[in-house]
Amino acid sequence: MLTAAPLLSPPPPPPRCHVAIPLRCHAPTQQVAAAAADRGLLLRGAGSPVVKRAPGGWLLWYQCGARVALAASTDGLRWGPPVEPDPLVASTDWWAFDTAAVRPSDVLLFSGPDASARSGFPSSAVYWLYYSGSTDERFGSPFPAAAAAAAEDVPALPGLAISQDGRHWARIEGDHHTGALLGVGEEEEGGDPRRGWEARCVAAPKVVLHAEGDLRMYYHSFDEMSQRHAIGLARSKDGVRWRKAGKVLEGGKAGSFDEGGVRHGHVVRDRAAGRYVMVYEGVDANGRVSIGMAVSEDGLKGWRRSSELPILRPSDDDEGWDSTVVGSPCLVQMDGAYDWRMYYTGVGRDGEAAIGMAYSEGHGLQKFEKWDAVLIVPLMALWVTGSIPILANLFFSRRITTTVKRRTEKTIDCMKKERDAQPLKWHQMDGLPRLPFLEF
Repeated sequence: MLTAAPLLSPPPPPPRCHVAIPLRCHAPTQQVAAAAADRGLLLRGAGSPVVKRAPGGWLLWYQCGARVALAASTDGLRWGPPVEPDPLVASTDWWAFDTAAVRPSDVLLFSGPDASARSGFPSSAVYWLYYSGSTDERFGSPFPAAAAAAAEDVPALPGLAISQDGRHWARIEGDHHTGALLGVGEEEEGGDPRRGWEARCVAAPKVVLHAEGDLRMYYHSFDEMSQRHAIGLARSKDGVRWRKAGKVLEGGKAGSFDEGGVRHGHVVRDRAAGRYVMVYEGVDANGRVSIGMAVSEDGLKGWRRSSELPILRPSDDDEGWDSTVVGSPCLVQMDGAYDWRMYYTGVGRDGEAAIGMAYSEGHGLQKFEKWDAVLIVPLMALWVTGSIPILANLFFSRRITTTVKRRTEKTIDCMKKERDAQPLKWHQMDGLPRLPFLEF
């Protein structure tokens, strides 16, 4: 860790903030069941997904208890075991803001063309992991139900860790006396009269590199005046020193799915439309959490909801793994200009968190469907054995409808092309394959 001068006296404890998602964490396991209640499920015992496409495969940073874990995949659907050691664990510095628990929020991955866009950055590290940290153990502890998590009041502040190889990490201390990038209740850019609306926390920092010298951080906090969560914006030239710029999105009108507030906003630039898209958690008057969407031309102001309805709701199946909460969305634009994936955290009635995926193909981000878990295991077996054409016809003719069959054959064809175009060189680690680009 890049250490600051020692403090003469302990700093005051950070303000408190609501936790968005409960998490009961076990060793993550791959989903193999094909039950309707498991549609969309990819990884159990995990939450707060941050998914990035990298040369040679996919990377997933996620929360598991009080720590951040990392897994790799060739297709973004089947994930390997957690990489050791963990990318980030709670700090051992008594004065730090993240001594109890850490949760991943976003990752800037600098490789290829992106590397040339950071000439003014203070580090040449490949991975920049932005995260939320807390001094309260409840930030990473299990909760019995989603309702209990919404009622908890836990502090959180944003932090940054960097790495050259994805394995060895160093924290970068921000300007706040706890080492966080931002504190609470500080004056906003331009002396905005809404100073201090985020008096409880600055949580879930999602960072967009708009251009060289122009980075935007979207975070959420709880506004004590309105008694609702809202999403704010901070700006930076180097990714380390940040200045707040006020709210960008607040809760919706009475009766809406986000009447109770908005949080966990993830922003990406839509290549096809040339605008910015935000997916976020919306809380209704009864505390039910869904995922909504907003758009902006410049990513700074004028954010407007794309619909008065959420793009993804909790499952209607009471036994579903995501029947209580869907949140912490992470949006990934695929190769097709109008094809998207959205990874998210779901919580069931038992309070266990898991990661799932929904997709939108050619719908202009207006319609998301949950990935069908029945496809995952057979595709893995078919790809490994090399018997895709024969076994696929046998399996799909007996198990699923013609519509799903066509969609799956399209997926298989894309996977075959990707495999043939970019064959991976696998290494072995404890008998399991691993991707070379992590350099373990």
